[in-house]
Amino acid sequence: MHYYFYDTSLSKKKSIKYLNFKIYCGIVLRVIKMKKSKISLIMKIIAVVASLYGMLQSLDHWMFFTYFTNLSNIFIDIMLVIFIIYDLKKVKYIPQGMYLIKFMATISITLTFFVYMLLLAPTNSQGFIGAYLNNGAGSLCVHFITPVLAIIDFLLFSEHYRPDEKHVYYSVVPPLVYVGYVIVLGNVFHIRWYKDMLAPYNFLNYGAPTGWFGFDLSLLGSKTLGIGTFYMIVVLLIIFIGLGTLFLKLKRTKKDLY
Repeated sequence: MHYYFYDTSLSKKKSIKYLNFKIYCGIVLRVIKMKKSKISLIMKIIAVVASLYGMLQSLDHWMFFTYFTNLSNIFIDIMLVIFIIYDLKKVKYIPQGMYLIKFMATISITLTFFVYMLLLAPTNSQGFIGAYLNNGAGSLCVHFITPVLAIIDFLLFSEHYRPDEKHVYYSVVPPLVYVGYVIVLGNVFHIRWYKDMLAPYNFLNYGAPTGWFGFDLSLLGSKTLGIGTFYMIVVLLIIFIGLGTLFLKLKRTKKDLY
């Protein structure tokens, strides 16, 4: 008969070490989470302050509320303030609908970022850099600082958002509503921008010689891109869907990693 002796003291030491390791990991994760929460809160506050500063630099007429840049900034500001309140109150349950609206606001401000950088700033009469430094660098705030911070906040810190493939279709709601809004202002209320434009932006100016379906790149300038407005709207919708798909994919990928 063989007798086996088991060292219970060694087993207890291993158990204690394992328990201490779990406690340590838990503390580290909590610290990381706390730091992430603080970083997220600070980023949201900076984004809102930058946006408000930038908008105040150009708030001199009610026409201010006809520009997508300002409307998208107001949209994202409202959502960021709501989530700042959530953070400060340490709200544990946030409705998915709020994340979906924040997703729409983020896509809208992302378009503001890309359209200004790729289309408007290069054709601005003050030049690319001058376009951003305009109005005491207010343009830099609403077209770059706030959009970038909002994008980072959504992608890295909206951790409880459960992305769904169908959500991508919500990304086209803001631009379609805006286009309808501009058309109503131009045709029903006979509003004009820069004296003779039927839209606030050259790529939406269907009153230009190229109209809705024309094409003449020789007309490229501050009043038109030389491309029919219909085609530009289609391009922008494709961009919106593309951005929405990318954002949702990045959110799903990040969620899978955790």
